[in-house]
Amino acid sequence: MKRHAYFLVFAILATCMMIPGVFAEGKVVVYSTNQQAQNDMMAAEFEKATGIQCEMVRAGSGITLKRIRAEKERPLGDVALGLSKILLNGNLDLWQAYKIKDYDVYPAEFKDPNGLWTGQMVHVMVFIYNTSQVTAAEAPQKWGDFLDPKWQDRVAFCNPNNSGSAYTQLTAMLDLWGGGDAAWQKVETLLKHAKITQQSSLVYKGVASGEFPSGITMEYAGYRYKKGGAAVEVVYPADGTVAYTEGAAIIKDCKNLENAKKFMDWASSLETRKKIVAEFMRRPARPDIDFNALVPGMVPLSEVNQIKDYDQVRWTEERPEALKKVKDILLRVK
Repeated sequence: MKRHAYFLVFAILATCMMIPGVFAEGKVVVYSTNQQAQNDMMAAEFEKATGIQCEMVRAGSGITLKRIRAEKERPLGDVALGLSKILLNGNLDLWQAYKIKDYDVYPAEFKDPNGLWTGQMVHVMVFIYNTSQVTAAEAPQKWGDFLDPKWQDRVAFCNPNNSGSAYTQLTAMLDLWGGGDAAWQKVETLLKHAKITQQSSLVYKGVASGEFPSGITMEYAGYRYKKGGAAVEVVYPADGTVAYTEGAAIIKDCKNLENAKKFMDWASSLETRKKIVAEFMRRPARPDIDFNALVPGMVPLSEVNQIKDYDQVRWTEERPEALKKVKDILLRVK
């Protein structure tokens, strides 16, 4: 009888060990810049798949990066999620090298050669407008359109000091306008005309709600709100734009390294990326996903007019100086 009981217990234990997540221990702390809905989904799905508790800490990219650097000697987070390629490359000393299981699937442009970060999504900078306030005929088509006085207080733009995507939008304009004092003068005019938000999400939320007639943002936001029934249309800048990579990295010297590795593998997997595309309209960095079937109307990257000479390395190096100029301009015009 005892032998039978022991055999039964052994069989149960063996079965449980084959079920993902059973007996998994510990947790992983993820510093994420993504929307709360996406964070909640990822945390729930990861816990379901692995049994590892996933604590999501949400903030803007600027605040997230400052926190990670402030905690460098004693990290409280394990993974940084949703930082731009510019920020990831500009702070390589903060990341722990780890090549995910699907590392070879990702093109070179969407990963660090040493595994310090892996691309998750590609964000194209676009304009969006509320169709109840702006007609298709008057909708902005080029960056320079916002220099027209008619857009005074009618375009929303996030403070680049608080957002990696807004910094990319800023540098896209500077590149298009040739850099130098003349380009900065145009930036000053745009900032004077714009309604400045302190979070990038407030731009697309404001356009969708009708608070702002138009905004400079990322394409996924426009398509997501459009799918949800909001009166929003997306415009790809005719004079060129930037498609930037957003990725994830393990925080160096983190407390839960093995769980962080598991999260990176899971978050970069085909199944997870397809789910995020379908639910949140975020263009995947993985090349083996047919995103057009999941997001009708989203333009293939090959058809987007990208700025050919956009110098990401330069703008990473010049970030502190550029952001100081933005602060000075905002003090003058706001």
